[in-house]
This record gives sequence, C-alpha cells and structure tokens, in this order.
Amino acid sequence: MAKNGISKITRQLRLYDTVIGIKNGAIYGPSDLMDTFRISLRMLQRDLKDLRDSGLINLKYHKTSDRYLIAGSAVFDDTAGIRRKQHLMRLYRIGTLIHSLPSIDVNDFASFECGVQEFYIPDIEFYDLKAEYYALFPDSNERTRQRDFEEMCRAGFEIYYSRKCKSFVYLYPSNSF
Repeated sequence: MAKNGISKITRQLRLYDTVIGIKNGAIYGPSDLMDTFRISLRMLQRDLKDLRDSGLINLKYHKTSDRYLIAGSAVFDDTAGIRRKQHLMRLYRIGTLIHSLPSIDVNDFASFECGVQEFYIPDIEFYDLKAEYYALFPDSNERTRQRDFEEMCRAGFEIYYSRKCKSFVYLYPSNSF
C-alpha cells in the first residue's frame, strides 16, 4: 500500500485512464500528473514504465513542450522476472478491460433498473462483461476474473451484477479521480 492508501496497481490503472485521454486530445505534463496523483516524479516514471512494459501505452516526454506524447505502440516485456511479469500481465488484462469493453451510463442504467419489472425484460441488449472477459482472456480462471473485477472496483470502475439482466455490467465512473 502506498502512503495515500491506494495500491500500486490501482494507482497505475487510474494513471492509465488519465493518460489514455491523450488520444482524445488531452495533454498532460509531469507536473499535472504528479499533482493529480500526489506522487513524486520518480514514482510517475516507474508507473509509466510499467504501463509501457505491460503493452498498454508508450509515452515519451517531450522536453520543449513539457508534455507526454504517444510514441508508437507499446510491447509487453517478456524479459521481466516472474513476479514483475505477473504484475504486468494483470495490469494489461485490467487496462484492456477498462478501454475495450462498452460502458453504460450510470443514469441510464439506474432508470432501466427502476423501470423493469421482475417478469419483463425489454429488448435492450447488454454486454455480459463476464463473457467478454473470457473471450479476451480464455486462459483465465474464475478466481482471476473475480480479482480483476475487484481491482477495477477499487480503481473506481464500477462492475455491477444486474439480476434483472442476468449479467455483469461495466458502469463508467461519473466522478473523476
């Protein structure tokens, strides 16, 4: 656990969610990210290295503009030790889930849940997050999936099981980190 009470992987997932906004036009510099996450420059560099080594995103620091830029594709580091490789694989799995699966707006889902009676389910199609998880990662077991979903919840991404839809639903967080 870090000084601010969140684990390393939770911090890295939040950082990944923030810097993935670079693709959408948002620009972040080291000072912006250090202030947002209340971490040192060295910890930021280590976290960005883990994100790169996991194969999620490759950022390079552009000195003249004092910003991070996307620099090609990231490649998974197969030369890492056993424990580090396990951490990088978990980071890759959860990061892939965060940004590859469709999300549902929290307000839309709440109004759907309130409007549905127990015996009637309208023709709204929801993605079953559990089925999608196993489609992406067929070698994973049930306990690994449960731990990954728990980590996503700790990082602020709500995984909700709807008994009415009989599926896991990924609700994108409405609050910012």
